[in-house]
Amino acid sequence: MRLDGKTLKILSLIYMYIPLAIFMIGYTRWYYALPGILICTICVGGYIAGKEGIHLKKCREFGEYDIDAYMSGEGDVYIHPLMLMAAVAFIALICIVVGIGGAFPQAGDWYKHNAVLRDLTKSSWPVYYDRYDDCMLTYYLGQYLVPAVIGKIWDSFALSNICMSIWCVGGLVLVYVCLVRLIGADKIREQVLALVVLMFFCGGLNLAQNILKLIFGDRMYSLGSYHWVLVDGIMLQYRSNLVMIRWVLPQIIVPWLATMLFMEDIDKVRYYVVMLLPSLLFGSFSFAALAAIALLNGIVLICNKRVRIKEVLSLYNILPALCPGLILFFYFLGNIQVEKPVSSSFRFQTYPGDQIIVYLVFCICMFGVYYVCVAKENLKNPLYYINLAVLMGLPWLRMGLCNDVVMSGSIPSLFILMIYVLKLVLDRRESTSLGIRKGIVISLMLIGCIYPLKEIEDNIVWNEPGSELADSYPTMKWFTKRGDPNTSEDLMYNYYTYDMNGKIFYEYIARTKE
Repeated sequence: MRLDGKTLKILSLIYMYIPLAIFMIGYTRWYYALPGILICTICVGGYIAGKEGIHLKKCREFGEYDIDAYMSGEGDVYIHPLMLMAAVAFIALICIVVGIGGAFPQAGDWYKHNAVLRDLTKSSWPVYYDRYDDCMLTYYLGQYLVPAVIGKIWDSFALSNICMSIWCVGGLVLVYVCLVRLIGADKIREQVLALVVLMFFCGGLNLAQNILKLIFGDRMYSLGSYHWVLVDGIMLQYRSNLVMIRWVLPQIIVPWLATMLFMEDIDKVRYYVVMLLPSLLFGSFSFAALAAIALLNGIVLICNKRVRIKEVLSLYNILPALCPGLILFFYFLGNIQVEKPVSSSFRFQTYPGDQIIVYLVFCICMFGVYYVCVAKENLKNPLYYINLAVLMGLPWLRMGLCNDVVMSGSIPSLFILMIYVLKLVLDRRESTSLGIRKGIVISLMLIGCIYPLKEIEDNIVWNEPGSELADSYPTMKWFTKRGDPNTSEDLMYNYYTYDMNGKIFYEYIARTKE
């Protein structure tokens, strides 16, 4: 089975834009929805029909900006139908055992995921609450909308829950086949490796924790945690792919697809907004990071005279940014404008005194070793340096009760790093230096994946009747009372637009409240 680049691009764009179209129809007035959908359709069509950009073929010895090594139409990748079926089964199995669908225990965040899905299924759109403080549900709804529409038609949350699982598994399969093509994995063993790495890629969190425990003693209090580095109140997490699948699956699939579209067509700046815009509906932090990466890369291309400014200011960028881009901006702005406690607000993380060691050890273990190992192949690749700057910069930021800006902002950058690592491991050249670097990255991945594997093991052992969470939060309306000491600030402030009068989306864009 040939993995045709154009077909995969079309499937990716369909997966990304269908939820956006549903949002426009269900949440905005018709005179915004119709032009927005028309603009998206025209721009997506133009992107698909546009002249092909850089293609990542099997010549892995070249950097990504050596255009002659990535001639259009070369380096086709094929996957055997049995391998594809095995990949679907493996991805579905991983999703099931980590709790997707509720057959096994679900991670704590699924309390909220299920409540959001239930409200989208059972309530009219936009979803409003009036039990305590009047407000509107304002969240990253993208991954929920297709399952919610299906469940709404048949008035069944159970059906929505099933469709959510199928939609997510299908999205991960699409991510996998796009990844196989992107890295040129045309042999069975390479495709198996890509599948395993996609599910379990991670940094050396356990290594970082042990080093910091030796240095800080009891001041480092997260030894054994599968997620965190916690020292003196400093909270850092660059999540493994397995942890993201288990905890925040609705926020990763479309950003991963957008990242691969961007990497494959990295020189096609006229379509950057078309590639990236839908990911805003799936996570503002990951979108912001990806947009920053694209902006910096565009500046580099302009400075190197690879593209002209008028290509950046193309209608394919301007029109989607104005509509529906502005609509999504005003939608999330309603939540941003709500006065929030300090713990949920944006601020900078500092590392006074010996705490700078925490930052350095975290960076070295979570991505630094990988970055050194893949440096030789990427010395001429501006994206390599831009992505490194993002990974180094995020730990200096703090926002949200669990420092979500670091966790979610790293989603595209860690995926880019994973692609670089995979390309290194699949490099078929023979040299001592290459062999040593391969050995280092493989060793670090094996050390790092101990925690994801332990998380799966614990989840299976934990499985018992009644441990799934689909019915635990009947609705998000129970958490709309600001200042309630029995409700976490995350629930009270990160899901709603309060004080709606005067908010642009509510006043002028949202469909009339029924």
